[in-house]
Amino acid sequence: MNLATLPWRSLTAQRVRSTLTVLGIAVAVGAFIALTGLTRGIQHSFDTGIGDTGADFVVSQRNTYSLVSSSVAQDFDEALSAVAGVDQVSGVVLTVAELDESANIFVTGWPSGSFLWSSLDLYEGKAPDGPRELVLGRSIARALGKTVGDEVNLQYETFVISGLSRSDSVFNQNIAITQLPVLQDLLGRPGTVSLFQIRLSRPVTPTVAEEVRLALAAVSPLLDISDSESFAGNMRFEQTLGTIASAVSLVMILASSILVANTLLMSVSERSQEFGILAAIGWTPGMIRALVVSEGLMMCMIGSIAGVGLGIGAMYVVSWMQVFAGLLEPYITLGIVGQATGWVCLVGTAAAFYPAWRVTRIAPSAALRGLR
Repeated sequence: MNLATLPWRSLTAQRVRSTLTVLGIAVAVGAFIALTGLTRGIQHSFDTGIGDTGADFVVSQRNTYSLVSSSVAQDFDEALSAVAGVDQVSGVVLTVAELDESANIFVTGWPSGSFLWSSLDLYEGKAPDGPRELVLGRSIARALGKTVGDEVNLQYETFVISGLSRSDSVFNQNIAITQLPVLQDLLGRPGTVSLFQIRLSRPVTPTVAEEVRLALAAVSPLLDISDSESFAGNMRFEQTLGTIASAVSLVMILASSILVANTLLMSVSERSQEFGILAAIGWTPGMIRALVVSEGLMMCMIGSIAGVGLGIGAMYVVSWMQVFAGLLEPYITLGIVGQATGWVCLVGTAAAFYPAWRVTRIAPSAALRGLR
C-alpha cells in the first residue's frame, strides 16, 4: 500500500458515493465551461462579424448597454464623413428579430451604395434591391431549409430571400441583411441608426488611425469610438453577461467543493480502523493527511475530465437549438479549460484539508478499537 495506489482503492471501495461526488464536480466544471464559453463566444462572434465587413472603426452611442440598444442620430453621418482620413461612413441598424416564428436572429440594414455590400460574399442570388427583400447567411438558411426565392416572415412582414451569403464569421453566417430604409421603417425608427461603420482612406498606419479616432471622438460627446475588433467587448451587456456567468460558475465550483468535503468526512468516519492500522504500521500523520487529500484531488481530476466533455457538449447542444440560431457560438480555449479545472482542483483540494486534519486527531489505539 502506498500513496500512489491506496487513494484509488479507497474511492473504488465506495463506488456509489464517489461516483455521485465526481458527477457533482463534473456538472460544476461543465457549467463553468458552457457558461464561460458561450459568453465569450458571443463576444468573439460579434468581434469577428463586425470586423468582417472591412470597417476600421465603429461609432456607437456612448455607454450603450448592448449592441442592439445603441441609437445614434443619422445626421451625424455628415460630421463623421468630414473628418480627415475618413473614406466612407455607413449607418447601420442592427436588431434581433424572430424569423418564421422559430428562430431569433440578428437582422441588419445597410445603406444603398455602402462599402459594406462589397464585403458580402454571395454564392447564390443577388443583393436586395426591393422593398421586401433580404439576404440570409448560409447557416441560418440551411437551418430553416430556405433558399433563394423563398418567403420568410420577419417582424410580421413577409420578405423574399434574394440571395444567400457565406462568411468565415459565425455571426455573419446567421444574419439577415436588408436595405437600411426598409429596416428603419419596419422598426419604426426613421432618422436613427444603431451605429456607424467607418472605413479609413488607404493606406492606414497606426499613427494615422489614432489621429482619426481622436478626431471622430471630438465630433460629439454622445459618441463612442471603438476599433472593430474590440467593439463588442466594450459594451456593458457583454461585461454584465461575463460577470454573471463567472459568478454562477464559481458558486457551482464552491458547491462541488462541499461535496468533496462531505464525501471525505463520511469516508474518514467509516475508515477510522483503517487509519489506525496505517498509523500502527508506521504511517506518519502527514502521510495519512496526504492520503485523504489525494483522494479529494483524484475525485476533482476525474470530475474535471468528465466536466470538460460535458461542458463542450452542452455548448454545442444549446447553440444548435433553432431558437438560438445565430445568437450563440461555442467557444473553447485551453485558457477556459485551465480556469475550470484549476479552480475545481484548488478549491476541492482545499476542502479536503479539514477531513485530513480531523483523521489525524484520532489516537491510533482508539481508532483500532473503532472509537472516536
